[in-house]
Order: sequence, then structure tokens, then C-alpha cells
Amino acid sequence: MRLRVAGAVAVLVLGLGATGCGSSGGGGGAVGGSGRTVVALDTARARLQELVAGTTGALSPAVRYADDAFRAVPHENAARGNDGTAQLTLRRYVLTRISDANRPRLLEQVEAYWKGRGYTLHEGGSADEISAAAPDGTGVTVTIGVPGNVTVVADAWVQDPRTTAPFGPAPSPLPTAKDGGPDTMPSFEDPAWS
Repeated sequence: MRLRVAGAVAVLVLGLGATGCGSSGGGGGAVGGSGRTVVALDTARARLQELVAGTTGALSPAVRYADDAFRAVPHENAARGNDGTAQLTLRRYVLTRISDANRPRLLEQVEAYWKGRGYTLHEGGSADEISAAAPDGTGVTVTIGVPGNVTVVADAWVQDPRTTAPFGPAPSPLPTAKDGGPDTMPSFEDPAWS
């Protein structure tokens, strides 16, 4: 279970970097040496919370979810040295199971919300993943996994806070799997989604 979740997270992080999601827009902060928009840490925290809340809030009917802690991953330059920035991410796991038949409807609702907010949608995603950049340079991605699990990831570039969890643990503990690790697989059924 942990391997599957860790693998999905690794693919998602690599996908964000490959698509340019996360701080690919302009404004909202200083521009770092690599051309990335760097947002103040507290500003980034509020924006990432808005991005995940708005994205899941656009789903009708409402879904159940759980938020992970904010995570900061330092960025390394070409010489593998820390360049003083980090990618701050916030993950929201949808705990309502989404059936295959309802995947397109979920993605359509998210896309319509993002377009209405003026976000720039990225091209080239898979049929089960969409991503966008907000005008302030923060980014957001929605990915639907095989068992009907949905993950919303918002990200921004910040000055490296020198800790992987700059705001402490998750606001409420994630559900726990039998092995004691986090269980982010959907466990709630909803006739409108499942």
C-alpha cells in the first residue's frame, strides 16, 4: 500500500516538474534565478489552501477528503547544490470513490472552475490528469488513480524554509491503514460518484 502511494506521489511530482506546473505563471512574488516565481511562505500557504479548497469545492455533489501536511522539497541547481528555493506542496486526498463512468464529469467540473478563475490549463496531460497555473504562479493538479482515488496537489515555489514540514503535521491525521501508514484510498461510497 505504501509503495503504491509513494509511487503515485513520485510520478505526480515528476509530472509537475515536467509540465511546468507550479509557479509557471507570473506575478505574486519575486522571480528566482531560474525564472520561477518565488512566493512568500505564508502567502503560499494561504494560496495552496485556497487552490485545494476551491478545486474540491467545485465538485457537485460534495466529496469527502483529507489533507496531508504541507511539504517543502528543496530545489537543487545543476551542480546538485541547494539554490535557496523549495517547492511547497499541499495534497488533498478525495476519500469518496469515483467510478470510471464519473471520471470525465469530475474532470469537467474542475476544468470549468479553473477556467472561470482565469487559470491557464496545461496541455498534454493524460485522460485522468489535468493541471493548471493560477495567475499568481501557483499550480494545481488533479489526478485520478485506478481504484477511483483522486488526489489534488497545489504547489508554489518559496524560499527554502529549511524543513520538510514548515507548518507541522497534517491538520487532522490521515486515515490509518492496517500497516500503520496513511490510508489515502477512497473508503466512502456516494451514489452520485461511486
